[in-house]
Amino acid sequence: MNILQIIHSFPPESMTGSEVYTYNLAKGLAKNNKVSVFYRVNDPQRPEYEIIKGRYDGLNVYKINNTLKGYRSIEKIYKNQKIEEIFSQVLDEVRPDLVHIQHLLFLSTGIVEEIKKRGIPIVFTLHDYWLVCPRGQLLKYNLKPCKEPLKANCLYCLGRALSFKNLAKRLLGFRFGRRIFKRRHFALQDIEPNVDLFIAPSEFLRRKFIEFGLPPEKIVHLDNGMDLSLFDDIKKTESDQIRFGFIGTLIPSKGAHVLLEAFRKMNGKATLKIYGHSPVNNGLFDYARKLKRMAKANNISFMGTFDNKEVARVFKDIDVLVFPSLWEENSPMILREAALSRTPVIASRIGGAEELVQDYQNGVLFEPGNKTALYEKMNFLIEHPQERQAMGCAAPVRVKHIKENCSQLKEIYERLMDAKN
Repeated sequence: MNILQIIHSFPPESMTGSEVYTYNLAKGLAKNNKVSVFYRVNDPQRPEYEIIKGRYDGLNVYKINNTLKGYRSIEKIYKNQKIEEIFSQVLDEVRPDLVHIQHLLFLSTGIVEEIKKRGIPIVFTLHDYWLVCPRGQLLKYNLKPCKEPLKANCLYCLGRALSFKNLAKRLLGFRFGRRIFKRRHFALQDIEPNVDLFIAPSEFLRRKFIEFGLPPEKIVHLDNGMDLSLFDDIKKTESDQIRFGFIGTLIPSKGAHVLLEAFRKMNGKATLKIYGHSPVNNGLFDYARKLKRMAKANNISFMGTFDNKEVARVFKDIDVLVFPSLWEENSPMILREAALSRTPVIASRIGGAEELVQDYQNGVLFEPGNKTALYEKMNFLIEHPQERQAMGCAAPVRVKHIKENCSQLKEIYERLMDAKN
């Protein structure tokens, strides 16, 4: 079978959740199939929309360079005719039997139509809310949940999330009009008829997209698989103090500032390691610098980022993972990694996290954004080491191997291909 995977970014350029999952999936499928990956890169030194062909870890890759030059409307974020034209050439070169879309951020929803024109089956895995929210997280600029994304003033929300410098620059260049504000209504509806099957990695996300208008028969729940071999040797290192850890991108929606506010009350009872990076040119109010200003203490360390293949090594030095996310995440990979490493979790009671963390079984839950509640949960695990140890050993969440995930998807692929014939 000839399979094309499409994603907004990919290793080695990016190694966050959906990119790592797509890499593992592509590698797994490539053992018995031909697999290519099409994704976007951001390289100001290269010509805009240049296609870079190559190989990465045995996979055929096609990178399109898009630095967002000339973007002057929300609609351009979703519909880019130039990218569609170039992608159609790649599509005709690859000639896949099936296309699996993981994300279209900074690409174009028109890619779906190009695939459909050729009668190729399309599977679309939903990793977030980008099809109904340009920020992808259903989170307003004030970090409060957006309850009506199809009716929201997206331009205002985007603008408030940018720094003053970027805000003035972007708003002066943006085209105003009714189509900008209605764009969110069109994105999901435009692609839905042309996608054969949507996949939601959590039951929570499936329910959300049915609320947004996806027909229930066109979206199925299927857990993401992982490379379990990374955790074959996971014995924890020893420490005199309990070690809390945060692993994630350093952006406000991930809630690292809530963790720091709670941790500052610990008065030296524990240590905190923060792993992650701040996206380049993310337009935010110097969020990473704000975190470091908040963390003026010897027991708080910023560890930077790491290759996901080293994730087990990172978890060896963490006794409790803190997951203080403020948005309704889908099926966070980091919570599955915590389960595999037998690490108890303190997690926000929000989104798909509740499917992976059972309160007082493999971790504890708290109300998102509540720094006092988070402090109390952290203090509880410090003062109750037996309960903490039991939570680490419980691991009630079953984590699927990527091999099993590949087999399940191959059955779906074959069924869709047979339906086309």
